[in-house]
This record gives sequence, structure tokens and C-alpha cells, in this order.
Amino acid sequence: MVWVKSEYAEELAVLLTWLSALVPWSISYGSFAVTSGQDLTLVILRFPFVGIRYQLGVQILGGTSVLTPLEFRQEVRSAGGSALAQVPGYDLWLVGLAVLAVAVAVSLLLYFEVEGALDAIPVDPVRLLGALLLGVAVALLGATVVLFTSQAALFVPFGVFLQLAFGVILLRVDRTDDLPDADADAA
Repeated sequence: MVWVKSEYAEELAVLLTWLSALVPWSISYGSFAVTSGQDLTLVILRFPFVGIRYQLGVQILGGTSVLTPLEFRQEVRSAGGSALAQVPGYDLWLVGLAVLAVAVAVSLLLYFEVEGALDAIPVDPVRLLGALLLGVAVALLGATVVLFTSQAALFVPFGVFLQLAFGVILLRVDRTDDLPDADADAA
């Protein structure tokens, strides 16, 4: 079954990669150890490149902070105690972020049709983006498991499932370029 026409595969690959970079990969609600002596009730939206944290009961601007994965990691290291169990989850988030950065770079080459750079890639760029998105999804799924088991919070890995689906769709795209050219053989 073909889900996408071959001539639109590259556009779809770019679109799905950019969506993966913009959609939050998880949404959390619960009590979190932020400092060594204080737990706060928070809502956290984790996007691939940043996390937005809102403290309930505080004005929206005063209770909102935007942190990078490194800042989240440093925060739980500073909190110490049982919060240290979250560090591998943030490490996996950083791995997923690095893989996604590569995918975004490839998608930019594809979008701007930089043929010289794309010709140097030994595989089909659409399939490469599919594999990279699956890699991102696996890393963030690992982060989800670690953070879910180490936090007393409701945890919804929304974007991880989207990235898994996006990767599968791009790997299953029927590319006519991959098939031998029947017209060339006939001539």
C-alpha cells in the first residue's frame, strides 16, 4: 500500500522532520523535585530543543520558565537524592536532540535542493530522514521510560508516537527513483 506519491516524498520528509522538531515529545503534570528541599506542582511541555515549565498557582508569566535539556539535567543533579534517577532520562533527551539536529540539517539540504551535498549521501535522503526520526523516537522513548519511572507525575509521550509514525511513513514511501528505469532498458 502506497501512502505517499513518489513525487511528493521529499516534501513530506521535510514537513515531517520540521513537525518533529516543533511538537512537544512529552507533557507532564505532577509534583517534581526542583530544589533539594522543595517539590513543586508543575506542568512541563518538553519540546525537542527546550522545555516549558509552568508552576501551578502562580501567575502565568511569573510561574513559567523555559529551560534547555542541559538546564533540566543540571537542575536534577543539584536537587540530589531521588531526583538523580532522572539524569539518564535527560541524557537520552540530549541524544535524541542531537539526532534530530542532524535530521533537521538534512531536511534543510533537501528543502533548499543542495544537490552537491545530497549526492554525497550514499542513501536516499527520504529514507535517511525516516531512519533518523526513528532514532529520535527511540531515544525519546527511552527518556520517557526513565522519566516516567522516576517521577511522581502524569506523563504523556505525545510526540514520541508521532515521531515513530513519521519515521515508519518515510521508510515505507514508494520511491520510483529506487527502481531500475524501465524506459532506459527499453531504449
